[in-house]
Amino acid sequence: MEALATKYRPQHFEDVVCQDNIKKVLTNQLETGEIKQAYLFCGSAGTGKTTSARIFANDVNGGKGKPIEIDGASNNGVDNIRSIIDDCRMKSLDSKYKVYIIDEVHMLSIGAFNALLKVLEEPPKGVIFILCTTDPHKIPATILSRLQRFDFKRIPQFDIVQRLQYILQQEGKITYDIEALEYIAKLADGGMRDAIMKLDTVIGYTNNITLQAVLDCLGITNYEHLVTIVQSIISKQPNEPIQIIDKIYRDGKDLKLFVKDLNKFVLDLCKLSITRNKELTMIPTDIMRKCIHIATNTPSYQLVDILDAINNLLDKIKYEQNPKNLIESELIILCLK
Repeated sequence: MEALATKYRPQHFEDVVCQDNIKKVLTNQLETGEIKQAYLFCGSAGTGKTTSARIFANDVNGGKGKPIEIDGASNNGVDNIRSIIDDCRMKSLDSKYKVYIIDEVHMLSIGAFNALLKVLEEPPKGVIFILCTTDPHKIPATILSRLQRFDFKRIPQFDIVQRLQYILQQEGKITYDIEALEYIAKLADGGMRDAIMKLDTVIGYTNNITLQAVLDCLGITNYEHLVTIVQSIISKQPNEPIQIIDKIYRDGKDLKLFVKDLNKFVLDLCKLSITRNKELTMIPTDIMRKCIHIATNTPSYQLVDILDAINNLLDKIKYEQNPKNLIESELIILCLK
């Protein structure tokens, strides 16, 4: 069965979510014929860099021929780039332009970058390079100066939810709660591909997509446990945190992952306490009221102290084979401090 991220990958610029300014510039270049020979598409994962590169490569050749795609992470040596240079000197037989898409270009070695620089300084006629990266700061300035750069922004949660709803409508026979899709969108952190992949995983688990189904399927910590632990620390009652840690341990779940989730949760409470803006957090809708109560009734400095203690606990358990005792003792100390 075809993965949803592949099935619903945009084939035209009008289908690319967000990135309106970038789409406008590239479309104008296609219409006027003012095509550049070297581009840089940069931005976080899943924001449409490679998809846009493929669409541009297709449109610039009127649908004829296919771009040559290179994974910079696994083809990062001098010889790999030299083979590209040798290949690009041969004219394409089935299309006007020969388009090279180099993904994860920041992974190239220094020698490979030096070899690439030579061809970018005097690119052969009819050749287009599109370099894609999540880390443009790792690309030498000499390379950057020869590229037309486009920065792909993170996709807003609202747009991701709309796309997920569209996909579910197309798939049919799947029910969903909007808060479940909103939470998937939050988890994706602005990446459409990641959101669709998570949705695909949940669909494999159930055809009734609820927030609880998302939490269960993706192995996310029960937020009620997180709320209880923080409330217990604030009220200085260590009984419930010990019982929760013991239950997680007996259920065979990863205690280190639980502490990471606790760290993220306390950070969200700090954000909520300082900004009063719930949109800046990953907190699910169904427990937001409880979290707002904690954030508004607990001094910000106290929440920051708890966050600092959890950060220190993360460092302590990093190399522990069985961190249960250490986690329990640290939580007891934190509760009775």
